[in-house]
Amino acid sequence: MRKKPDTQSHDASGTPAALTVEPAFVLLFSIHLKSAFKGFGTLPPGIAPLPPEQSGDYVARLAEFETRLLGKTFREAGRLARAPLGRIALDGLPKGAPTHADVYLLAHKSGVALWEVWLPAPTQPFDAARWIGWLDAETGDGLIAQLWRVLGPVNKEIAGKPAWSGLYFPITLLRAPQHTLETLVERHGTELVHLLFLDHSRRAFKPELVADELARDYCAREGGMTLLARRSGLDVHGREDSAEEVSPAGVPPRSALPFLITLELLLIERAVLAHLYQRLSHRMPGSVEELLTLKQEVLDGLEEYYGAITSATRFSDEVTADGERLLGLGDLYDAVMDRLDTVSFAITTRYQKRMTLMQFWLTVVFGATEIGFIASGIATWYYRAELWTVLAWTVGATLVSGLILVLLLRGKLE
Repeated sequence: MRKKPDTQSHDASGTPAALTVEPAFVLLFSIHLKSAFKGFGTLPPGIAPLPPEQSGDYVARLAEFETRLLGKTFREAGRLARAPLGRIALDGLPKGAPTHADVYLLAHKSGVALWEVWLPAPTQPFDAARWIGWLDAETGDGLIAQLWRVLGPVNKEIAGKPAWSGLYFPITLLRAPQHTLETLVERHGTELVHLLFLDHSRRAFKPELVADELARDYCAREGGMTLLARRSGLDVHGREDSAEEVSPAGVPPRSALPFLITLELLLIERAVLAHLYQRLSHRMPGSVEELLTLKQEVLDGLEEYYGAITSATRFSDEVTADGERLLGLGDLYDAVMDRLDTVSFAITTRYQKRMTLMQFWLTVVFGATEIGFIASGIATWYYRAELWTVLAWTVGATLVSGLILVLLLRGKLE
């Protein structure tokens, strides 16, 4: 069957008009929980409960893809738990912006977590500069600021801070059911790269850079493109697979879920390593027992890091490999292992110091006691009938010899 050609409208000057797309965004904010997550309490003002059927469908759909990517064993281990918080209304934003945000928490058993914010937007002309502005976390009165004015109190309750403490990572989902991916890239390729980099500048990138970034495509599906950069991700699909893009309201399209879940795993990895590094960078514990406890905590955390790595599919392999490089996970892991080596050295050193001290005091005790026995034998020879005198000689000789041994050996010990 022949593909239906794109119908392109033109403005008054004859320039092709911007293509119409369906944008949506997933915002990921990394945090560290104060304690094990046991659910949300009463919702604060500004957050409405999500419809149970919608939140249930959302959680079930992501759980299904987690099982496909990570395997049933990983899912059954209970390392990850996703819980719906509610819906935040977004008022006063420009026309075409999302009108609400559906918020979920993805908690990991190590204590790190991600706020997962789903932001669908109405169908609109392609405008990368507009979307970059929405995703800018530094805009004081923008979408992110409005979101966190409501989300901040909940975050403070579970994480101890009114804002996220780790990485902010947005993912842009673009669907163009009326146009082919080829047309979308041909018309807006440079703008796609600006969106990927969250670059506000209107100055054009070099053609070579645009071509290289667009060629670094992880999507294996016809009509799809998945791109990853240090600051954001981008998932674009044209009409070629639009039949598979039918999703219930409030639920991301199925074609975006492998990318979303893989990125969440990468951010969990990064948060685990960052927490371990901070833990190891604090004041070194004073006792061997505390050092051993710290080392065990770090080793347990590293097990969670290893458990978060996915290698189930070709797609996740490639995204994980490049994502670890872009997010600096390799360097962070090396830094944690260097700190862990320092802890291991401190354990060995302090254990050796403890054994040396023990040997020192054993030498003093046994040496002084032996001298005391010798003094007791001499005193018994001279004072056979005077028990208290013999005892005084014994105790006195033991104490004096012990003091002399401490003074003689302490200098060598230091």
